[in-house]
This record gives sequence, C-alpha cells and structure tokens, in this order.
Amino acid sequence: MDNNNSHATIAYEYPLLERVRTYLRLEHILQALQPDTPVTLQNYTRYFSALFAILDLCERSDVRTDVQKDLERRKAQLKVWAQHPDVNQDSLEQTSNHVNQALQAIQPINRVGSNLKQDRLLSAIRQRFAMPGGTCNFDVPQLHFWLHQPQQVRDEDAARWWSELEILVNGLLLELELMRGQARFQPVSAPNGLLQESTEPLSLLRIRVPADLAAYPVISGHKQRFSIRFLRYEPINGKASVDEQVDFELALCP
Repeated sequence: MDNNNSHATIAYEYPLLERVRTYLRLEHILQALQPDTPVTLQNYTRYFSALFAILDLCERSDVRTDVQKDLERRKAQLKVWAQHPDVNQDSLEQTSNHVNQALQAIQPINRVGSNLKQDRLLSAIRQRFAMPGGTCNFDVPQLHFWLHQPQQVRDEDAARWWSELEILVNGLLLELELMRGQARFQPVSAPNGLLQESTEPLSLLRIRVPADLAAYPVISGHKQRFSIRFLRYEPINGKASVDEQVDFELALCP
C-alpha cells in the first residue's frame, strides 16, 4: 500500500507486452529469494520454490536477450535525451553509466542458470518441489542433510547460486526502474466504473486506487489499447461491477 499526499492507495500494475509480463513475474518471485536472507528450516520451501520458478521462467523464454535489447534501447534513448537543453545532465550521466555497466555485465552471459542445472543438490530436489508434500525428509534426504549443515555452509551455497542469477537480476530490475520512471501518475476517472482507451504503444500500466474503495481493477488489453473495469470485492445484490464513477491515478509507461 502506498501513501500519496496523506491519502492511502493500493498500487496495481498490468503488463501490455509478453516480455514485461515475464519481468514482473520474475520481480515478484525475487521477493522470496533475497541474497541477504539466510536459508533455514523455516523458510527453505519458499526459497527453493522461488529459485526453481526463476529457472523455469528463464528456460521458457530468453529473458537475458530481452533484457539486453531493452537496455540497448534505453542507451539509445538516453543519447537522444542528452541533446535536450533542459535535461539534468548529471542525472542523465548517472543513469547512462548504470545502463552501460548492466550491458557490459550481461553481454558475455550465454544461458542464465545453466550451471545450476549441474548442481548436485539442486538437480536432485528440483522435481520434488513440484509435488505436494514432496520435500519430506524421506523423499529428499540429501536436502534434509543440507538443512542441518552449519549456517555458513548454507550461506556459501546460496551465495554461489545467487551469483548465477545476479547479473540478469540487476539488469532486469534496472530496466523496470527506467520503464516505471518514464511516466508520472495522472488523475483519471472511470465513468460507471469503466475506462477504455487507445494509446501510443505502451509497455506497462500503473494504477493507484484509493484504499477505501471497496473494489479492485480488472485490466485487459495490448500495447495500443486497454480497458480497466472496477469490480466490487463483495458484490451487492449479486452484482459485482461498479456503476458509479471511480477516480484514481494512472501512469502510462511506454
């Protein structure tokens, strides 16, 4: 929940491109895979489920190539902005340095997480995490053994696994930061709880809704057209759609 000018809001995002959908899913999963959080008996299922979900997403799509192409587009865009007389050159130079560093790091990578597939422990337990209750100690005794090693041993392994993903993650998070930063929130209204618009090509919708509104947005669309329909969390007389005007904030990220 955000707090904007003393008014509490709930933030929603909706990707209008498939690769941005993958970016947001990876960002969401990464919340359970923070490198500074030790892996313990209490959190190991969440940790390994997140790790394997990231590997699955990276195997289904070429995330590394997508992030590299997006960062190269940002680099070209920043060069154009540098010619504008009113641009903050210091801020622009700092952002350009971050983009260049991310590109230099990501270019030599071949396949993200390829070494993790060869890891003895990870390869032994990966399929078990897709099974209900599949991580019992009688199913994966090697995991049970690992969880009872000194914390330092587990920290070193987790750091080694994270190093396989860190460069991609840094580039991906930078691209999302730049994408979100391209558009400011503007007040808009949805008459009868519905807003439909055709626009220039977009990558991402960002929405802020008053927290005291007992409804949530259902969003659909593609890069040049979108629809936002507000539905009540608890239907009234069997009807879920909101009929009155809804005022909220919207940012259109190209």
